[in-house]
Amino acid sequence: MHTASPHTPLTLAETALGLLAQGKAEQAATLLRPHLAQNPQDGAAWHAFGCVALANGSAQAAVQCVAKALELESQPHFYSTQGQALLALGHAEAARAALHVAIMQSPRDPRPHQLMAEALEALGRFDNAAQALRNAVRLRPLESERHVALAAFLARHGQMAEALVVSRHAVAIAPHSILAQNQHALLLERADKLPEATPFFGAVAQALPDNAAALANYGAALYAKGDFAEARSIGQRSANLQPEAAETQNNVGLSNLALGALPEAMQALEQARKLAPHDARIATNYGTALSDMGYYTQAEALFRQVEATPNITALERARARFNLATVLLTEGRFKEGWACFEARKNLQIGGAFTTLPAWQGQAQTQPVLLYAEQGLGDCLHFLRYVNAAACRTPVVLVVPQVLCSLVAHIVFEGTYTVQVVARGETAHTHGAVSACSVLSLPHIMGMSAPFAWLPRFKQPLLAPEKKQQGLRIGLCWSGNPTYRFDKRRSIELTVLEPLCTLPGITVQALQPEAHKSPFTLTPLPQGDMLQTARLIATLDCVVSVDTAVVHLAGLLGKPTWLLNRFGGDWRWAKASTKVGGQGQVMSLWYPHTHVITQPKPGEGNAPWHEPVQQVTAALCKLVKKGA
Repeated sequence: MHTASPHTPLTLAETALGLLAQGKAEQAATLLRPHLAQNPQDGAAWHAFGCVALANGSAQAAVQCVAKALELESQPHFYSTQGQALLALGHAEAARAALHVAIMQSPRDPRPHQLMAEALEALGRFDNAAQALRNAVRLRPLESERHVALAAFLARHGQMAEALVVSRHAVAIAPHSILAQNQHALLLERADKLPEATPFFGAVAQALPDNAAALANYGAALYAKGDFAEARSIGQRSANLQPEAAETQNNVGLSNLALGALPEAMQALEQARKLAPHDARIATNYGTALSDMGYYTQAEALFRQVEATPNITALERARARFNLATVLLTEGRFKEGWACFEARKNLQIGGAFTTLPAWQGQAQTQPVLLYAEQGLGDCLHFLRYVNAAACRTPVVLVVPQVLCSLVAHIVFEGTYTVQVVARGETAHTHGAVSACSVLSLPHIMGMSAPFAWLPRFKQPLLAPEKKQQGLRIGLCWSGNPTYRFDKRRSIELTVLEPLCTLPGITVQALQPEAHKSPFTLTPLPQGDMLQTARLIATLDCVVSVDTAVVHLAGLLGKPTWLLNRFGGDWRWAKASTKVGGQGQVMSLWYPHTHVITQPKPGEGNAPWHEPVQQVTAALCKLVKKGA
């Protein structure tokens, strides 16, 4: 924009452009119309009127006004406005020609260079467009908006790494620029770095507290970061401003789901589905809430509907099929459940574990590589199927390093050998000709007995140390905090105080951070899972939330009480348990494991009080029995 010296009075055209810069286009037009009627030879006024027309979306009128201005006088910024108006009309080559004149007449003005980049990009001359933007940055290196434009261009053309560098520089130059903050956040989101975008979306939301989109973006970033309570609060504020936004309702629902507020999650996700009935992702999320609430029939129908929907992405189809698997496994429909469970392979990040061809369960004399995926608990749980595989083929069993020495102590009773190898070592050198995940074994081998064989361990793993006086219990109260539902499955130590302060017991921590306890816990010694297993072997019983410790104690045959969240894992559902003679719920996967589930959904500590009371009562009986 052309501006006057501070020592000279503003012309009428400059006053109009000042009003336009303040968003007062109609006032500017009101000022210019009578002036132009009386002064039709004022080129600057015609140019200003063209700028007003362009701001009002009348690009054709802007072209005509600027053409009159250029008939009267030639100014480089007139050509810039002409180029901008021609671009708005889609006349890229004509715009390029006008902007070329503007650059020739005023080569140090960054604006025509930036507009030239738009024209060249529209013409498909991407290298030249990038150079034009770099010229604008070079001319005004301390103007954040020049870097913003270059970053946006680079992102549009797949150069995301450099786009983020340029965008980060734009924020550094103008840390209070909402434009720079918002674009940097959006670029981080596109680069699958949404948690890193949180402070930038937060700054935008703080500056625009009544902007539903700004709040929604911030809420989504908080959710991705794992700050579910704040994500819900911000998302609900956005939903109150714009209740018809399906994505916002979806994010509020997912936050409630992660926090354990299942009825609220179901309500929000149902609303999201009504607002976006053809969105497969939202439908699958709603189905997850239905399943967690125990509405398995409705959830199954919805997952099957999504899976059968044409024209959805392979990822969304796999998500629906995998969620269908969890419903089928929950209900004990294992044959179809194992088949659908294979969909997890299409959801895994990081590519395939191995390039070997897939083993299909056939008998062979050359080794098959069996590998563990997912968490440590899944690995331990599915070890029960390795023995059956070893009846058909030699096995190279690859497990995480922390499990290697433990699994090496398992006695496999198959026809062929089982060689245990740590992940990341020399697994590929053991002659394997095909590969299979241990989680796929029950499906590809067509196993009709889901609970199968339980591994046994070599001595002296199970040889207990000399018994100490009193009851010794092992305790695990939390899992990996990065797990999406960790706030539902982990427990604050203060809630466990009734059972941990019982007279006549000693509590052994089965996870680190025992020093954070408000009561006395024996710390967990350093070591791998074999060392933990040997420690568990010396205990009288184990109390744990749903982590790998439950599976380890179950494999060892140790009396175990699982504190299970409402809507928990399919392994602890009704079809995988039986009711004992005294009414206790026992796992069919691990015969000595008691499953005590929250009686109703909820968030925070309250849903855990009744399960903790039940375990406390059971431990009291054990103390009295041993006395």
